[in-house]
Amino acid sequence: MMSSRVQARPVHRVRDVPCGGTAVEVRVRKRRLACLEPQCPRRSFVQTTDEIPLRSRLTSRLVAGMVADLSAELRAVSRVAAASGVSWTTVMRVMEDTAVVDGGVDRRLVRRLGVDEHRFRRVRYLKNDAGKVTRVEPWSIVFTDLDTGAILDIVDGRRGQAVRDWVGARPRWWRNRVELVAMDMSTEFRRAVRKVLPKAAITVDHWHVVARANQMVTEVRRRRAHDLHGRRGRATDSAWKYRKLLTCNQENLSGAQRGRMQEIIGADLELGVVWGIKEHVRQLLKTDHIDGFHRAWAELEHAVKATRMREAKSLFLTLKMWRKELLTFCRTRVTNARSEAANLSAKNLKRAARGYRNHDHYRLRLLGLYLLSTPC
Repeated sequence: MMSSRVQARPVHRVRDVPCGGTAVEVRVRKRRLACLEPQCPRRSFVQTTDEIPLRSRLTSRLVAGMVADLSAELRAVSRVAAASGVSWTTVMRVMEDTAVVDGGVDRRLVRRLGVDEHRFRRVRYLKNDAGKVTRVEPWSIVFTDLDTGAILDIVDGRRGQAVRDWVGARPRWWRNRVELVAMDMSTEFRRAVRKVLPKAAITVDHWHVVARANQMVTEVRRRRAHDLHGRRGRATDSAWKYRKLLTCNQENLSGAQRGRMQEIIGADLELGVVWGIKEHVRQLLKTDHIDGFHRAWAELEHAVKATRMREAKSLFLTLKMWRKELLTFCRTRVTNARSEAANLSAKNLKRAARGYRNHDHYRLRLLGLYLLSTPC
């Protein structure tokens, strides 16, 4: 509709990109034109441009600059807001309006899915009306494409039901394309994945398996300190003094370190036994075919049965529960490393922002960092 009748010439104050580190405010005089059509419900309309959209207090280049600053590096939203001369809520509203927070997950061809959890914020203690104090641990679950390392989504929670709901919300063709799922040793996650992805194989991350074996060594070392000395370990005890060597890889030990290991084993043979069992676990994880896996498993089982230590039997019982997933790892060599890298990026983001309290803002910020980043 064309109109030549000017009803008013209002002046709008619009924020623009900073100049020389100083916030810039642009004053724009627009023409409000009267509509000559009697049936028009608006009666008047204001001229707009691509740089200054309708009812916008920000120029388009300022919006693009703020989004680029947030997606280019790990910067706090408050820093970007201060540099742009706007408020924190304005920057987050720009992110909500600009960022594609769904990431197009349903359109991605995901063959290998990574699932991992991390703590969203610190532990809180809440008191209800009855005076009962409840411990609240906010956690988040990160879903990652292991082929590309891209974060697919961040879900609030830590239970298997959250995994089941998110994966179950994907289209059937998407779920049928998933061939492998990598995770840590979480029985809830495994149960949920088997429920919604029955055709996908599950692999357990080998780092968590080795960490569980090292935990067994630490438990035995602490127990033996009380059995032999009736107290905790001290610097005068070789097992406590060189305790880090018990968790090191055998092939990485130097000559001097091997001598210290002999000193530890000579002082307590049980520590030598559990250290050998830990090395059997590592040898099991190094196999890459079925025959080698079964041979290494038989050697580990024989070593555990030869001892009466409850810590070793507890470790073997855990590995027995995850034997199928361990075999899948040895055959595919697929780890959850890219999910752990995504968790590291999330932690660095929280450090830069000094933490988050709202999970929706946290999810939006993290997805915006990955989805809006510009490749080199």
